[in-house]
Parts: sequence; C-alpha cells; structure tokens
Amino acid sequence: DNSLLLCSNHEEIGSSSFAGAQGNFLSSILKRIMPDPIDQSKLLSKSYLISMDNAHAVHPNFPEKHDPEHLPILGRGPVIKYNSNQRYATTGSSAAMYKTIADELDVPVQEFVMNNDLACGSTIGPIAATRLGIQTVDIGVPSLAMHSIRETTGALDPYMLYQTISHFYSRPSLPHIVS
Repeated sequence: DNSLLLCSNHEEIGSSSFAGAQGNFLSSILKRIMPDPIDQSKLLSKSYLISMDNAHAVHPNFPEKHDPEHLPILGRGPVIKYNSNQRYATTGSSAAMYKTIADELDVPVQEFVMNNDLACGSTIGPIAATRLGIQTVDIGVPSLAMHSIRETTGALDPYMLYQTISHFYSRPSLPHIVS
C-alpha cells in the first residue's frame, strides 16, 4: 500500500502556479509511482484524499454568519466542511470514511455548512478531486478570525486532527492521499 502527503503552495491565491494544486505535480508523481493508467485509475477509484485547511468557527460577535444547525466551536474537534456548490469536495461517502476513523479514536467531529446567502472560499480539495477523480473530504480545525493577524484556534483541535490523520495513514485497507 502507498500513502502520500502533498503540501501545495499558493492556495490563498487560487493555486495557479507550478507549486500550487492546479499544477501538474501530483498527477506527475502518481504517474511515476504507477505508470499504467488503468492501474492508476483502479487505485484512485478506491482511494480517499483528505484536504486539510482551517474551518470557520462560529464567531461570538457574528453568529448570524453561520448556518444555525452547523456551528463549529473551538475545542470540540476537527470539522468536516460541506458546500452545495462544491467549494469543498466533501461527499457523503468521504465524510463517512472520516467519521469512521474519528469514531475509532473517540475523536469528536463537527460539521460546517456554508450559509447559502454568503460567498464561500474554497480549498485545494475540489481541484484535486476534479483532476484525479478521487473521493475527497475537506476538513480542518475550527478557527476564529481566519486570515487575520490574530487567527485563533483551540489548543486540542490540532492534536485531534493529527490523531485522525495518523490513524488514517495506519489503516492499510484505505489507499489514501493527504493534501
């Protein structure tokens, strides 16, 4: 079994660079690891990609910016992110895969669904999912004041995320890529 960690650059400016997710680095590496396109296609069809970035925690000064049923809170675990316009690449099956891993460790998982009446940023998840045809889950630690000089997250959330990713890598039955 193979595992791969990809760290892409330039995500905050659209990933459009040779070192960004829209470049050909990942597909090039996969071709070198598995040159036969049929074998590569078979592997990707049963693999998962975890796209990690921050997640918007509900800000106490602006709770109306969140869907009232999905309010990520600092210190309550990693967040699975959903968007109806596919600004996040999470699907039902990819979310279930991540929840299963978290459940095996008793790590709590929160969910974030972007309010339909507000604009939503994106991650490299949809880029990789589209280019590779791989099931992808977008996750992150809840953060307040994202992109500000005082961005804040809970002390335990990064550790809980680390636990789930380590467990994901240790499971031989799940071929995977983490980016």
